[in-house]
Amino acid sequence: MSRSPFFFVERFNKYTNKYELQHPKVWNYNHTKEELADLYPYNGNHELFSIVEETGYFPKMQGIHLGLPNDVSEKIKTEFEKCQEDDFTAVRARWFTYADMYIYFLKNPSITVNEDEDENKNETNPIQSLMDRVNCFLEVMDEWDWEDDYSLIRIVYWIY
Repeated sequence: MSRSPFFFVERFNKYTNKYELQHPKVWNYNHTKEELADLYPYNGNHELFSIVEETGYFPKMQGIHLGLPNDVSEKIKTEFEKCQEDDFTAVRARWFTYADMYIYFLKNPSITVNEDEDENKNETNPIQSLMDRVNCFLEVMDEWDWEDDYSLIRIVYWIY
C-alpha cells in the first residue's frame, strides 16, 4: 500500500528572524510553469516513515515534535491546510531539526532488518536517504555555508 509523504525543509534566517522554505523551483512535467521541488517524492519508503512517525521496530529518534511549528512558513501552512480540506483529517504534522536527524544517523548508521525468521540483514539507515535529499536542497538554495546551522534547519512533514 502506498502512502503520500509531504516533507519540507526550512532554515532560520537570522536577518529576518523567520524560518524560510528551502526548496528550489523546477518546471512541472509539461514545462508550463515552475513549481517547488518535492523534498521527498518517494511514496513507498515505509522504513523511513516508521522512523519519523515513531512506529515499528527501528530505534527511536529523539527530537520529533508533534504539530506544525508556531512560526512555520506560510507555504507549508497552506499545504497542510489543503490536505486537511481534502478530508485527510487524521493527518498529523511533525517536525525535527537537521541536528536531530544527523545525531540519529550517527548513532544508527545501519539498521537490522528481519528478512525472514532465520536471518537478519544490516542495511543503511533509511534516514540517510532523507538527509541526502535535504543536503542537496540546501546546497542548491544556499548562498552561504549552511553546515554550521544544523539546529537552525528543520524538516516539517506529514504522511497519510
